[in-house]
Amino acid sequence: MMRMIRDWGLAILVGAAVFFVVDRLSSNATPDGKPAPAFVLSDTSGSEVKLSDYAGKVVVLNFWGTWCPPCRKEIPEFAAWSKDNPDVPILGLADPDSGHGERLQREAQTLGVTWPVLEADRSVLSNYGVDVFPTTLVVGPDGVIKGGVRGGIDREGLDALVAAAR
Repeated sequence: MMRMIRDWGLAILVGAAVFFVVDRLSSNATPDGKPAPAFVLSDTSGSEVKLSDYAGKVVVLNFWGTWCPPCRKEIPEFAAWSKDNPDVPILGLADPDSGHGERLQREAQTLGVTWPVLEADRSVLSNYGVDVFPTTLVVGPDGVIKGGVRGGIDREGLDALVAAAR
C-alpha cells in the first residue's frame, strides 16, 4: 500500500513538472503572425500616441523597464541601430513600474533613450503577451507581428527582425 502511494505521488510530481516546463516554454513564444493589438498611450510629455499612427510602416516595439538590467544593457544597441535606421520607428513601451511623466522622461534620457517612450499599462502588456523584460516585437507594414525576442537583443538581432518584417 505504501509503495502504491509513493508511486502515485511520484507520478503526480513528474506530471506537474512536465506541465510546468511545457507551460513555460510555450509562454516564451512571441505572438508572430497575429495582428498587433491597437493601443493609445501617453508619451512622457502627455501626448497621445497610437499604434495606428504608424500604419504602413515597419515598427519596433520595445517593452522595457527602467529597473531592468538587461533593458538598460540593450539601450546602447538600440540607440546605435536607430541612428543607422532612421526610417524604422522604435517605440519604447515602459513598464508601469518605471514611473510616469517627467520622472520617466528624465530616467530615459539619462539611460540614453533617443526614441519615444510610451507609458504602457498592464492591459497593453497582457494584450501583447509580455511577461519578460525586455521584449522586442516587430510589426510589419500590414499591422501583423512579424517576429520578436524575449530578453535582450543586439543590433544584428534587430537587423534580422526588421529584415523579416519588410
